[in-house]
Amino acid sequence: MTRKFRSTRKFDKHYQALSKACKKQVLKSIELFIANPSHPSLRFKKIQGTEGFFELSVNQSLRIIIRVETSGQEQINTFYIIGKHEQVFPVK
Repeated sequence: MTRKFRSTRKFDKHYQALSKACKKQVLKSIELFIANPSHPSLRFKKIQGTEGFFELSVNQSLRIIIRVETSGQEQINTFYIIGKHEQVFPVK
């Protein structure tokens, strides 16, 4: 299976607003995810109650939400949104 990666405009916008140090952590986490999505430090897991959305931890407060879709022999991983836990999982 071929894995492809892309990002949304919202993800790109929020990424650009991060500090230099946070950007470095995000890039390191994304590189690790591409190389080994099951690496324990990423704490990559499905978001309960959703279809195809997963959570990846960058650090203790910063999260990346990823949408994973399969199309034939391709797995498309879309970096959907990035932010602090309370931003990407708003309290209702």
